[in-house]
Amino acid sequence: MVNRQDFINAIDKNIDMVRGDTLAFSFQLGGLESRSAYEDLIVTFVVAEHYDDASLIEITSGYGIELEDYDTAKDTATFSVTLAPNYTKTLDLNRYYYDLQIKDTNNVITLMRGRLTLLWDVAD
Repeated sequence: MVNRQDFINAIDKNIDMVRGDTLAFSFQLGGLESRSAYEDLIVTFVVAEHYDDASLIEITSGYGIELEDYDTAKDTATFSVTLAPNYTKTLDLNRYYYDLQIKDTNNVITLMRGRLTLLWDVAD
């Protein structure tokens, strides 16, 4: 069970990336007390042109977001997020909104949110 009091505010983080490149990062969560609790979370990374528009990109657990490691002693899980080049290759050079959320049966918690800026690249 996700404890809402542990996630009061999302981290505001703007991301710059080259259009058509891979975006990859990892993050850690703690406090759920078992590997299976982390495996049961649905993690999503969503990008939209405007924050109230339909998503242009959505990746989720098992499809670009993976549970990479679980440290039993620290009760900490490490997740990786990989946005493949094909997701941004055809998008306009622009600033978009994104958020990274975790969901369990009772809660939706936004961990990160901000602007995703697609930059130009000289070489393909």
